[in-house]
Amino acid sequence: MSKFKIKMARIELASGRQADPQVCITFQIDRGTTNFHVPILLRVGDYDDTEMAQVARNTLHRIFVELAAQTRDWELSAKELRRLSGMNIRKRK
Repeated sequence: MSKFKIKMARIELASGRQADPQVCITFQIDRGTTNFHVPILLRVGDYDDTEMAQVARNTLHRIFVELAAQTRDWELSAKELRRLSGMNIRKRK
């Protein structure tokens, strides 16, 4: 498998309450035909402008660590994949 290309696509002030403004940092993630965006919201008062990108990257990492943990039970072994492939009733071309 090829690696994912991850880039910061947008940084914008998020609409909402003026008393607690937020910045939305959106990451674009690409690999082949897979392409999606992940928005990260950070409160403006919590971090300096120069720290926002680092904090957003850390948040993105934590999101995927949690996602991997929650889907760990979905992982199939090579043996299970072969067994499922062998059960395929569609005609092969």
